[in-house]
Amino acid sequence: MPARTPVKLTKRAVDALSVVSGDTVVWDRDLPGFGVRVHASGRKAWCVQARMPRGGPKRVALGAFGDLTPDEARRKAAEVIDRIRQGLEPLPAPPAPEPTVADLAERYMEAHVRVNCRPGTVETFGRVVRLYIVPELGGLKLSEVDRSHVSALHHAMRDKPSQANATVMVLAKMFRLAEAWGMTPPRRNPCRSVRRYKETPRERFLTAEEYRRL
Repeated sequence: MPARTPVKLTKRAVDALSVVSGDTVVWDRDLPGFGVRVHASGRKAWCVQARMPRGGPKRVALGAFGDLTPDEARRKAAEVIDRIRQGLEPLPAPPAPEPTVADLAERYMEAHVRVNCRPGTVETFGRVVRLYIVPELGGLKLSEVDRSHVSALHHAMRDKPSQANATVMVLAKMFRLAEAWGMTPPRRNPCRSVRRYKETPRERFLTAEEYRRL
């Protein structure tokens, strides 16, 4: 099929485009490399084509006509064309999902507890994480956890003050490590200022060594 003359790709212009069979790309008159692929079925999709610094041309689909307005498609096309010419990936990778408390708990156990603690301590901290922290807070993103969540968890365990305190201390250590690992901004520890319950040495859930290893 012979190439069509480039046109200004407005909504009206694209609405009027059609082909009898197969498909063809109609290029924009004002932005070289920006076009719309027109199918005989009536489907139309925005696309771009640009030459990489080393190698031949690269063509990328931008999205369906109707999902993106001509102006939106044009802006996106300009960005993609520029990236291709720089030798970058046409479309930047989507941001990684924000880690949850469950993600942090897993890293805490694997990268800190299992590396630095004795087997008995690993079991103790693992139990705190498995029984108290993950069931209550595991599904929350780290940025969502605030002092109210920690206080509510601590209060819910008030009949076991030693375990409640140990849970908050483990959680506080997890968030300190999250900061060191770049998972949270500095000074973003929701356990700060949560008042601990009084406990006697006989009631303590963690041993003196386990407290030190926190």
